[in-house]
Amino acid sequence: MWNSDASALNCPKTISVMAYQINRRDFIKHTLLATSLPSSPAALPPANQPKLERKGAAKKVLVIGAGLAGLSAAYELSQAGHEVTILEARTRAGGRVHTLREPFADGMYAEAGAMYVYDNHDWTMKYVKLFGVALDPVAPPTLASLVCLRGHRMVMKPGQSVVWPFAFTPDEMKLGRREMWDKYVGPALREMEDAAAADWPPTVLKKYDQITFLEFLRRQGASSDALALLRLGLADQLGDGADVVSALNLFRESALRARMKQYFTIRGGSDLFPRAFASRLADKIRYGAPVVKIEHNAQGVRVVCLQAGAHHTFTADHLVCALPFTCLRRIEIAPRFSPAKQQAIEELQLTSVARVYLQTSKRFWLDEGLTGTALTDLPIQTTYDRSPNQLDPAGARGILESYTAGQQARRLATMEESERVSATFAQMEKVFPALRANYEGGASKSWDADEWARGAYAWFKPGQMSSLLPHIARPEGRVHFAGEHASAWPGWMQGALEAGNRVAREINETP
Repeated sequence: MWNSDASALNCPKTISVMAYQINRRDFIKHTLLATSLPSSPAALPPANQPKLERKGAAKKVLVIGAGLAGLSAAYELSQAGHEVTILEARTRAGGRVHTLREPFADGMYAEAGAMYVYDNHDWTMKYVKLFGVALDPVAPPTLASLVCLRGHRMVMKPGQSVVWPFAFTPDEMKLGRREMWDKYVGPALREMEDAAAADWPPTVLKKYDQITFLEFLRRQGASSDALALLRLGLADQLGDGADVVSALNLFRESALRARMKQYFTIRGGSDLFPRAFASRLADKIRYGAPVVKIEHNAQGVRVVCLQAGAHHTFTADHLVCALPFTCLRRIEIAPRFSPAKQQAIEELQLTSVARVYLQTSKRFWLDEGLTGTALTDLPIQTTYDRSPNQLDPAGARGILESYTAGQQARRLATMEESERVSATFAQMEKVFPALRANYEGGASKSWDADEWARGAYAWFKPGQMSSLLPHIARPEGRVHFAGEHASAWPGWMQGALEAGNRVAREINETP
């Protein structure tokens, strides 16, 4: 069973800022706010990305991995007139963009991987518009969310203050969670400049790469209870959490998000996006073909894959390696890459993530005036309502998701599916006591247990942004590297697409 120390982490007490009387009709009115926001590709800001024009003779290119990085590289190279073959270990395209459509009822689905598109994701917006992929805007919350911390269940309404039952300093007691974040983290975030720049970070920022996020907060004078509050959510879902992740890693992610004004989900499920690529590249993709060996020299590359129990060899002028390093390190490479590249491949980690989805007979949390979002110090970490953009708000069923990262996600990865769902149900019931009366069943996705990913998104320990970043995306002769980890946007579809386009340009411009 999940070692959760349930007695210490139980959340029986509820602190309510105010009484909420919000029914489904009010909720429908709330979600209809989204209709005033841009929801079609034509209404989105244009992407000023030039078309790839072929230089010189057509090249023969192999692409390993049919995630968005490999797909976008292959698409651009193919459009420019190069000969492309994609080798994909799975029997589907998309990689870590994956929508679960079973075992849910009434046409509902859940995102196992990438989910959101920000309005400042220029590469994503380019292809959304090009392929006619529909987006739904996510409306700002007007209902209450929850914080479950140290045995207290706190209801938080936008614009309302909370009397925290913790030993904050007198100055901290005057602040809300957002104001506390601004006080301690805001000054550093304002130093981040263009965190998406190719040569980022500048030397002056590398001091933040030498310490963890919690150590940074301590140096700013944050109390121990402020640390407990500020680590909830994002800080504890990068890698192994706030006491392990590089402060600079968290600052980059926060700075990139701060430029976002609106975000969207892909109508019908995120997997429709890579499917749009794959349908245009169908004759170039070989599924069920995991690569076992890469050979390379100054003249070209040779790749051996295993398909239907037999080894197949492919040769090309260039290779796009669009695999996470957690998978690449399991492939034989001859000759070995440079020491700096090998170090990056061996040391860069992906965050352990487990997502568990509980189907309910109705979205009971709406009757309580709740969004379904909760930040907790329970093993489940965070919860979300994953049904608003799928169904009419008055529809009967819903899905509550727990999103767990780090050590707790690795514990879930060792469990069988049924045990994983049961363990999550037991924890989530502490946050939503009405869950049991409405629960119908569940499903889950552990990215550590996925042999073609072995993790969810890249993260950096202290010192690794300084030591590894210069080498992650750098080509090794005729081998080029793409993926969210090889971009300024780790963990986002934007990052995969940015990296895919970068390697397409590298190959196109090579004499």
